[in-house]
Amino acid sequence: MCKLIHKIRLLVIFVIIFLLAGTAAYAEDLNLTSPIAFLTDMETGQVLYEKQADARWAPASTTKIMTALVALEHAEPSTEMKASSNAINSIPWDYGRAGIKTGEILTFDDLLHFVLIISANEAANVLAENISPSGNISGFLDLMNQKAEQLGLHNTHFTNTYGLDDENHYSTARDLTIAAREAMKIPLFREIVGLKTVPLPDTNLRKSTGWGDWHIESTNKLLDSTSEYYSKVTGIKTGYTGRARRCLVFSAMNDEGLELLGVILGAEDYEPLFREAQNLLEYGFKNYRVQTIVSSGEHSGRYEVMDSVDNIPVELQTLGSVTHLLPVSPEKLKTDVIVNETLNTPFAAPIEKGQVMGYKTWIYKGEEIGTIQLVAMNDIEKTLQAKIRDRIQELIENNTLRNLLILIVALILLLMILRIILRNISRRRNSHRRNYRL
Repeated sequence: MCKLIHKIRLLVIFVIIFLLAGTAAYAEDLNLTSPIAFLTDMETGQVLYEKQADARWAPASTTKIMTALVALEHAEPSTEMKASSNAINSIPWDYGRAGIKTGEILTFDDLLHFVLIISANEAANVLAENISPSGNISGFLDLMNQKAEQLGLHNTHFTNTYGLDDENHYSTARDLTIAAREAMKIPLFREIVGLKTVPLPDTNLRKSTGWGDWHIESTNKLLDSTSEYYSKVTGIKTGYTGRARRCLVFSAMNDEGLELLGVILGAEDYEPLFREAQNLLEYGFKNYRVQTIVSSGEHSGRYEVMDSVDNIPVELQTLGSVTHLLPVSPEKLKTDVIVNETLNTPFAAPIEKGQVMGYKTWIYKGEEIGTIQLVAMNDIEKTLQAKIRDRIQELIENNTLRNLLILIVALILLLMILRIILRNISRRRNSHRRNYRL
């Protein structure tokens, strides 16, 4: 019997250890082979994972995120744009094209689809020439670099619209994330980068069926991925050159509406690129969730109040709420989240219901994520003795009253002195009269 009990205990201990080990592994840091990786919350930009996020890198075709962002700020989708010989022929022979012809007219919307879905390099040049204030690509590049400066991309510079390798053409995972977040605020950009195939347009030189036998599918194969941790991949853009290797800026959303944005730069091949992108997204969705730390109306403590009638304490409750993307691990929450409470103590009567008695602030990884007020839940009356004491104290501390009292005392003293003087004068007169009679 004792042996059976001992075996059961060992089994229970084994199960507990197994479960704890699983929990620990659940939140382990990723072991990515790609040299650069970055993961953030799309809405707030909160960083969930980073690896060499500020290292300068050749961005390849992820450049086109900025190309599209700038173009969308300067043109309407229906604007017609004509392809020049320079826009087409300046593309190196081994860089991908859509097959646009010199003199072909497409709408800006058509060109955006080519640029963002199948990464057509000459399409980027065509829209750049048509939007540029100077009518050439150089003028559009000025707009791209101005936008980079405006967004605070301090480690980014562009020398072309599509990602050609160049010593002065560079960015970082952090900077690409900022640009992508900005671009994803634009509904048309968001719609296009989520498409798996490019719609082929009619132009002045051909029908939609005359584009030839070439790929129409998105270069972002992560769009085809499925996961128990996210419900939809929402974008964004691939990139590849010999110098940059395989690159991807990507995003996905779960059923709760949380959208994460990731960047991987320098992967050796597309298979590890898309695999590690999915791993990075799953890491984020598994280990983080938007959580409400505090809601309005929560009881926050009972405190003594000086001069309270019948020594009734004040009850405090929260006013305001704090919601933030936080680790699901209780251990990480305990170590990473700090709560600072500031109370206007000592509390003294009278207190009105709803009166602000203090504040509570939450700090996550050194940054303040929310502050709420602590307010009284009940009225507190002041004792009669305390009222009398305070009235006397007020009178004592009242400068006008004090000055008046000093004046009155001074007048009384003056009158007393005058009375004494007059009495002495009267006595001298009486004495003089008596002496005169004699």
